[in-house]
Parts: sequence; structure tokens; C-alpha cells
Amino acid sequence: MEIEHLEIDSTAFGGNVLAIHGFSANDDLASAERSYVDKYRPMYVSCKVPIDALAEIAALEQHGFNFVECQLRSTIRLANRHDTSKFPYVFERVTTEDALADVLKIAGATFVDDRFCKDPRIGKPASSERYRRYVEKSFKTGDEAVYRLCDPQTKRTLAFKTHRYVGDDEVLFLLGGVHPGYKTVGLGVVNEYFEFNELYDKGIRKGTTHISAANYPVFNLEIGRLGFRVVAAFAVMRKMYG
Repeated sequence: MEIEHLEIDSTAFGGNVLAIHGFSANDDLASAERSYVDKYRPMYVSCKVPIDALAEIAALEQHGFNFVECQLRSTIRLANRHDTSKFPYVFERVTTEDALADVLKIAGATFVDDRFCKDPRIGKPASSERYRRYVEKSFKTGDEAVYRLCDPQTKRTLAFKTHRYVGDDEVLFLLGGVHPGYKTVGLGVVNEYFEFNELYDKGIRKGTTHISAANYPVFNLEIGRLGFRVVAAFAVMRKMYG
């Protein structure tokens, strides 16, 4: 079992946020808790375990952790390009602060189905700040990238995607969102197609992502339409302090 201090989450939430990794029901969680509480004085601690790890879930519940999300891991094979010729948009890497500012506005407003904005102990403002900071991280980190879908006529940013390169031919999909004013016109799938083409042209052939099972629009888009395949499911447990 390892304890990780999440710097971005801590800054966004205004208190120390930790994540427990590799937890087993045989671990001495009481002792570990005393240690991390003494060291960090956390406000929020989470632990993600396989959804069928009932002994681990029960052990976490006995120590005051509550279930907050069923998270799915899914993968996709990028075997070909998609025809995007009928869509009058440009998909480009974000390389300037001005373009990043447009993306950050979307990142701060578009997410409404995540476990943080729905959590009464966290709420929408802190959740929005968290997403903005993770997009900023992708902009500044060498193995990550921020892309935007924009209208070449108006230069308006309509959607964005971020991902991390994890090998010569593989990425981890991170965040993606559509401008709140354009959510009902089908830009979600268009945004995905443009990103897939960008990655395919770079030699990427596999992508992995994590989504909440409660995010029905994204679930239906990725699993039902785009061909993602679920490979694992997790129970996300959290405990609040103070």
C-alpha cells in the first residue's frame, strides 16, 4: 500500500488530498491512516479498488470510506483514419497561452457528471478548478498534449482533448470536453474522430481511458458508438476529514 499526495487536487480543493494505491484487505489500514493523518492532515483521501474486490471494499467501509463512483477502464484500437472532410473545423495542438485560455474556459464549465462536482463536500467550483489545473499540466508537461477543435472562420474554440503518450504507439486519454453552448450538435464524436486521426497519423495504435459509469453520454458515445471495449471496473472510495 502506498500513499500519494495529489498536488493539483490539494491546491484546487484548498486542503491536502491523498490517494491510496495497492490497497489489500490484509493491510493495516488503521496504522497507515494514523501515519498519513499525522503527516498530511488531509481533507480528502481516496482509494480505487476493483469492483469485485469485496473484501477490500468492506475493509475501507469499516474505516469510514464511502463509495462515490464506479469507474470503467476501456481501450480502443486505432486501425484506420476517420473521414472528417465534411466537418468545417480545424483540430490543432494548443501551443499559445491565448488558445489555452479558451480551452480552460471550457474545462471549467463543461464537466457536470464527475464525482467531485456531485459531492456535496466538494462542489462545482472546486471541481472546475481541478479540471482547469489538469489541463494546464498537460499544456506544460512534455509527454502530454492539449488539442482544440476550432472554427477556422471565427477562431472560436468549440471543444478540446488532452492525452498522455505512454509508449511509441499508445496513449492514455485524459480529458475532453465540448463548449457548453455546442453540446447538442454532435461535436463530441467529431472531436473524437479528429483526435483519433491525429494520433493515427503519429503512429499511435492503442488508447486507454477511464470514465464514470454514471456519465451516460460519454459511456454511450465511447462504448456504444466509437468501439471502446471495457477491460476493468473499479469502485472509487473516499473519506473526508475535518
